[in-house]
Amino acid sequence: MAAPDGNVCSLHNRSGGSADNINKTSTVNASSEAANGTWKLRVNDNASPDVDRIDKWSLQF
Repeated sequence: MAAPDGNVCSLHNRSGGSADNINKTSTVNASSEAANGTWKLRVNDNASPDVDRIDKWSLQF
């Protein structure tokens, strides 16, 4: 996840397991970040030959 000022926070690392799906809720202390601006979810799937899809994501302050 990338904050409006470019700071990046990892929500999931790629280590361990070969599960087909990742169903996860992450809590991040972003109190030092400004809520206003464009937040971005950055995703990289290194497994193949998967079919990649994000069904839903949200951000709450």
